[in-house]
Amino acid sequence: MRASSIFSTRQAARRALGLTAVLALVATLGLSACGDDDDDGDAGTPGGGDKGKIVVGAANFAESTLLAQMFAQVLEKAGYDAEVKQLTTREVYEPALEKGSDIQAFAEYAATLTTFLNAKDNGANAKSPASTDIDETVDALQPLADKHDLAIGEPSEATDQNSFAVKEDFATENNLTSLEDLADFQGELVLGGPSECPKRDYCQKGLESKYGIEFTGFKAYDTGGPLTKQALKSNKIQIGLVFSSDPAIAQLGFKVLTDPKNLQASDNIIPVMNKQAAKPDALEALNSVCAALTQDDLVRLNKAVQVDHEDAETVAKEYLQSKNLI
Repeated sequence: MRASSIFSTRQAARRALGLTAVLALVATLGLSACGDDDDDGDAGTPGGGDKGKIVVGAANFAESTLLAQMFAQVLEKAGYDAEVKQLTTREVYEPALEKGSDIQAFAEYAATLTTFLNAKDNGANAKSPASTDIDETVDALQPLADKHDLAIGEPSEATDQNSFAVKEDFATENNLTSLEDLADFQGELVLGGPSECPKRDYCQKGLESKYGIEFTGFKAYDTGGPLTKQALKSNKIQIGLVFSSDPAIAQLGFKVLTDPKNLQASDNIIPVMNKQAAKPDALEALNSVCAALTQDDLVRLNKAVQVDHEDAETVAKEYLQSKNLI
């Protein structure tokens, strides 16, 4: 179409204006065509950040920061301007995610988020629909997420269950292998964990109601982080909330007590986005991380950040490159 139009214009120009006018016309058309080609070439360049900004939130513990870095980097690869924003507890970041102005994406834990949203809608004493089966948990989470303007992705096989650990020598002295064994324990038993632990079904509240454990006190530290582990190591507490994916558990001489009554449900890592930001390619980028991440990967990456003190952004980048995700 463009070729025939140019030909006709040239013929008319020869008749009316002569050779000089023809050359001027051709030059003008050539410049216009070059301008069009440049514009087409710039549009939609992968990794250019031209699709808009997405801020990935991170909670106040190392694994959350590591996962947030992975999410941000695959979003950058997908063409978004992505960055990580450090926040604190779920009570802070979940409402921010719903609102969508400060953060738009988060690496969440399926069962815990399900329990949190259900309590938000139905009261703190409402029975959680989360299950030890991840498919059932995701089925329960979907309508809750919809109600709160959240979009959820595909869960990873990698999980980070809340667990409760004691020192090996304390376990040996008191014949402790299970949380059930603490029901008959007589003596000082101070629990350490995040500040919200006493009110959470999966933490102190659940340990007391489901296992009949009587604590002599509670001390607020971080969420499965170095403060809790240091307090346990130095005997400031006798039992602490840790994460099942924490590589420091064995290194520090801790013993995780088994959970035969399934206090902890299926906390597989799952992408969550504010619905307005959840474009299909953005959610798919986050899904690609969860599809690649195994439990062994998670423990190894956590070791690099938490034990070896490597930079979380660098660890995330090297892992994603090894999986051809960036």
